[in-house]
Amino acid sequence: MVLASELLRHGVQADVISNARRQSPHSRATILWPRILELLDRVGVGEKLVAAGHYFDQMNYYSNKKMVGLVRFDRLRGVGYPFAITIPQWRTEAVLEEHLEALGGTIRYDHAFVEGTQSEDTVHCVLRGPDGTSTSRSYDYVVGADGYNSTVRPAFGFEFAGRTMRTRLAITDAELVGETTSSEAAYYLTRTGNMVLAPLGGGIFRVGASVPDGYQGEPDRAFFERLLSERVPGERRLGEMKFSGVFTAHVRSASTYQRGRVFLVGDAAHAMSPSGAQGVNTGIQDAVNLGWKLAGVLRGDYRPGLLASYDRERRPAVETVAGLSTRLARIGLYSKPHQVIGRDIAYRFGSATQLLERVLAPKLAQVDTHYGPRPKRRGLVPGERLPLGWRACAAAPVLAVDRYTVLLWPGLEYRYDRWVQLVERLGEAVDRARVTDLGGRPPGPVLAKLGATPCALVVRPDGHLDRVVELDDREPEAAVRAVDRALDERLLPSPARALVTS
Repeated sequence: MVLASELLRHGVQADVISNARRQSPHSRATILWPRILELLDRVGVGEKLVAAGHYFDQMNYYSNKKMVGLVRFDRLRGVGYPFAITIPQWRTEAVLEEHLEALGGTIRYDHAFVEGTQSEDTVHCVLRGPDGTSTSRSYDYVVGADGYNSTVRPAFGFEFAGRTMRTRLAITDAELVGETTSSEAAYYLTRTGNMVLAPLGGGIFRVGASVPDGYQGEPDRAFFERLLSERVPGERRLGEMKFSGVFTAHVRSASTYQRGRVFLVGDAAHAMSPSGAQGVNTGIQDAVNLGWKLAGVLRGDYRPGLLASYDRERRPAVETVAGLSTRLARIGLYSKPHQVIGRDIAYRFGSATQLLERVLAPKLAQVDTHYGPRPKRRGLVPGERLPLGWRACAAAPVLAVDRYTVLLWPGLEYRYDRWVQLVERLGEAVDRARVTDLGGRPPGPVLAKLGATPCALVVRPDGHLDRVVELDDREPEAAVRAVDRALDERLLPSPARALVTS
C-alpha cells in the first residue's frame, strides 16, 4: 500500500491485488520507529498514525528482574519524530488503505497471482479472481509484496536462503491487572528465557516470551502468568486476552531483490528475528526506496538504470538490520554465568555513559540507514539520511516529494551580492529539481558537517544525500553546469503501469 500510494500520487497507474482480505484479531507487527514515521509522513499518513497509535520513548532492559539498561528515543537529535508508536498492524493497514483510496486506488481482494513470465520490456501475469477464473494481464513492472510465503518470488526464480531459529516465541495482547499503559517498553532477560512487555494503549500490552524447551500446546493464561512470575519483577496477572499463539521466527533473504522487471519488498524479500521489532519497518523502507524510483522512471523523469540501485542499496541495509535483530535475540537468551555477567555489565556501563543510547537508539529507530559506504571522516557523506522533512516548516528547508532537492550552502565567508546572483541563476536554470538556499537555516546536525566553502547538496526524494557539488560563487554558469551534470545521471522517460501483489 505504501508503494502503490507513491505511484498513484505521481500519476502512475498501479493495480494492487491481495489474495485475502486482512481481517485478523492478531495485532501482528506493533511498533513503528522514528524513521518510518518520518517516511510515512512523506507518504501523507504520519500524523494519522501517530494519532491512532500509543506513544513510547524508552526501552528498558532487565536481567533477572533487576533493571540493567535503558535506551531513550526522546533525545535523538535531528529527528522529526523523537519517539516510536505502538499500533496494531491491522490499524496501520486501515489508515494506509483509506489513504490509498483517497488517491484513487483500490485493492482487488480475493485475487491471486498464479504465475508469470517476463520479456525484455513486459511482465506477463496470470491472475485468478474470486470466482476461480484466470485472466492474463501484462505490466511494465511487477512488485511482490506478498509476504513470507510469496508466490511471486518462486515464479520468477528468486532464491530465499536462510535458517529457522531454534527458539519458539509465544505472544498475546492482553490487559495487565492494575497496570496502566505507559511510555516505556521493556525486555526481561533471565537464564531460562526472556519476555517483552510493550504498551499498546487502552490498558493493553503486547506480551511476548520465549517458549521453554519441551513445552507443547497453545499458550494459555496459566502459561503466560507462570512466565510473568518467573521473569518479570512484581506481581503481574493477565486480564482479558485478545488472542494468543506460538510462532517460529526465520532469518532468510532473497539472493537479489530484483530480477529484470520484477522486484521483491518486505517479507517477500527478507525475514528476520522479531527482536528489536524491525520487520515491518524494514519493509516500509523497501517500499519507499523503490517507490520514488519506480514512479520517476514510469513518469519519464529518471533513467531506468536507477532501478538497479534498489537491490544495491536495500539488501546491505536489510542485512545490517537483520544482523542487529539476530544479535539482540542471541544476547537476550544468554544462559551461561559469564555471558550474563558480561552482558549486564555492558548494559549498565552503556546506560550510565549514554553510550547505549548513542549507539543503539539510532539503529533501532532506523535513522542511521545509510546507502553506500560509510567513510570514517567527518563531513556530509553521500547515502546518509538528512534530518529534513517534507512538510512546510519555518525553521528548516523543506524537501520535495516528487523530485530531487538542491540545497545551496554559501559557506562560512561569502559576499552577499555574489551569492544572491548565484542562487537566482540556479533557480532560473535548474528546472528538474527544487532549488533552495540554505542561507542561515541549516538544521544543527547538518550545520556541524557543512564545510567553509560553498556547495550544493543534491538530495533524493527520500531524504538521503545523493552527492555534494562544490560551487564557485564567482562563476554562476559553471555552478549551473555542475549541478546539471549531477542531475543528468538520473534522467530519462518511459510511462506505464505496475502491479503490486500482497
